[in-house]
Amino acid sequence: MDLEAEFQIFLDAISDCFPACEFAGWRDRIILPFSMITDHGPREFETEDELRANFEHYLSACRILRIDMIYRKPLALESGEDGRFLGTYETNLLSNGKRATAPYTSSALLEMTPEGFKMRSILNARGHQDWTGSTG
Repeated sequence: MDLEAEFQIFLDAISDCFPACEFAGWRDRIILPFSMITDHGPREFETEDELRANFEHYLSACRILRIDMIYRKPLALESGEDGRFLGTYETNLLSNGKRATAPYTSSALLEMTPEGFKMRSILNARGHQDWTGSTG
């Protein structure tokens, strides 16, 4: 198994679901409970409904910024002793082929499943609050 290729497949999946407004594509790559650490603080999602509500906030941010493409570039993939992986990547939010925001770097705690990588947590996720003003 080519882990680097699997990491890129994962990054493409978690990128494409937002411009396509497809919650199922996001949900398919998440393991609950799921956590996000943003500059607004930590968030934990125990249920699919909580995860969906947060996804909707990010869709609002995509509409506000007119995001039509998200590209995530892999930077590093490290395996842990417990069988999990730490994947670090750069996110680029694009509108009409131009950056809508400055790129930013995040890391995801990943587990390999029969369906490919899924994540338990994102460190340095960009909070939708920066664009939506929502605290949800």
